[in-house]
Amino acid sequence: MNLSTAKTLAGVGMIFKLFGAVPVVGWIFSLVGLILFLIGIYNISQQVGERRIFNYLLIPAVLLLIVSVIFSVSLVASLFAGGLFAGGVTLAGFVTIVVLGIIALVYKVKAYRMLAESLKISVFNTTASFYKWGAILLVVFGVGFILMFVGDILAIVGFFSKPSEEAA
Repeated sequence: MNLSTAKTLAGVGMIFKLFGAVPVVGWIFSLVGLILFLIGIYNISQQVGERRIFNYLLIPAVLLLIVSVIFSVSLVASLFAGGLFAGGVTLAGFVTIVVLGIIALVYKVKAYRMLAESLKISVFNTTASFYKWGAILLVVFGVGFILMFVGDILAIVGFFSKPSEEAA
């Protein structure tokens, strides 16, 4: 698979992941998008000779699955348990989710910075900045979610962009 095809595959995967919010079938879009994205990123990392790009983006994907399980278990435990135990389980689940989210974000930002350098596409640096500031501003009325969404859009633009003139 050539670099152009791998970038397209990663971009299409990102587009599919955006449709994860669709009721009932959104999880299918997210799963297909994640698989396409990871295949594309794997091939990009092979083409540019930088295996860490794939590893740094695989870690957040795995952590997302772990966070989903922890959230589900925490939710079920708090629904069926009562009193102080339910509060403790909910608090422990929340703290775990936040810590894993921060770890995932650090790797995601590193990966996009490496993509910017390897592919000579500066949009990926901007994407990394939007993810970083989005995470910092999550506590401010959801502004962080908007910034992270813009980061996703910029990543899609980056995957469909040609390298800058310096790469030629």
